[in-house]
Amino acid sequence: MLRSFFLLSGILIPVVFSGNTVAGPLAWITNQGADNVSVIDTADNKVLDTVAVGHRPAGVAVASDGSRVYVTNPESRDVSVLNGRNRDLIATVAVGDGPLAIAIGPHDRYVYIADWYRHVVSILDAKSMKIVDAIKVGRSPSGLAVGPDGRILYVANRDDNNVMLVDLESREVMATIGVGTAPFGITLAPNRRELYTANVRSGDVSIIDLDQRRLEATVKVGLFPYAIAYDEPRSRIYVTNQRDGSVSVIDLDERNVIATVITGEYPEGLSLHPDGNRLYVANWFDGMVSVIDTTTLKTIDEIETDEGSRAYGLFIAPR
Repeated sequence: MLRSFFLLSGILIPVVFSGNTVAGPLAWITNQGADNVSVIDTADNKVLDTVAVGHRPAGVAVASDGSRVYVTNPESRDVSVLNGRNRDLIATVAVGDGPLAIAIGPHDRYVYIADWYRHVVSILDAKSMKIVDAIKVGRSPSGLAVGPDGRILYVANRDDNNVMLVDLESREVMATIGVGTAPFGITLAPNRRELYTANVRSGDVSIIDLDQRRLEATVKVGLFPYAIAYDEPRSRIYVTNQRDGSVSVIDLDERNVIATVITGEYPEGLSLHPDGNRLYVANWFDGMVSVIDTTTLKTIDEIETDEGSRAYGLFIAPR
């Protein structure tokens, strides 16, 4: 298994593919060791297709209507753009020296790509398929989230132990907030006015008050927490713990861990299904995806994908 790169780390839309109707939504899993993406039909949890992309794919983001999928390829230094309907490659866009984290703004107009080595966030215009700007941020930007109104970009800088708030109109940093050690995954809870970071080296999650722009609380989780998914109806977040092979479930009202769910080896990316009842977790060292029932907090399925499944980002089209 590949272990070398960045180790520290529903609307039901019927879609027709070659005469076969897929209930969807689809989950797009980047397989870093195989240079491809596994496409999972979440209606039956089967791999529908495998699509070749760039070298060592890691990050992924799906447009709000599922029409496009963006995949970061850190070692070929580019982003593969896929057609979410027929799974064809639309474009390959060169991006810096080490594109990893990726996020899409409202209306799917702009795509934001964190460059691990150049310490910038590049902006891709989804219409022209060109990089239109790059915003200087902190060292080794590793996590991205865009506010629901598209005005603020949130950036976790792993090697600076902080989160930056970037004004997307002026494209200037407007605030910097210290968090735990080596923040990686980041996610927003707009209704709670909170932001969360998974801090790899300190083994905890930072909770940031967005109105006060300050660190509000810290919750201890497992070893090497990596990525986070927010469950709004249940007021929870789910956090992958790479070196524990588990997901920590945090109650946001109580601010404590209420369950730990065992997954495959070295879990990384995770996404909540649009129905809210299932959580999909990519396991890097096992080359498979664990499916967790969010009611029982038990693993209910395992889907074999390919070598080095990472799927870092929002890999299922939201409602």
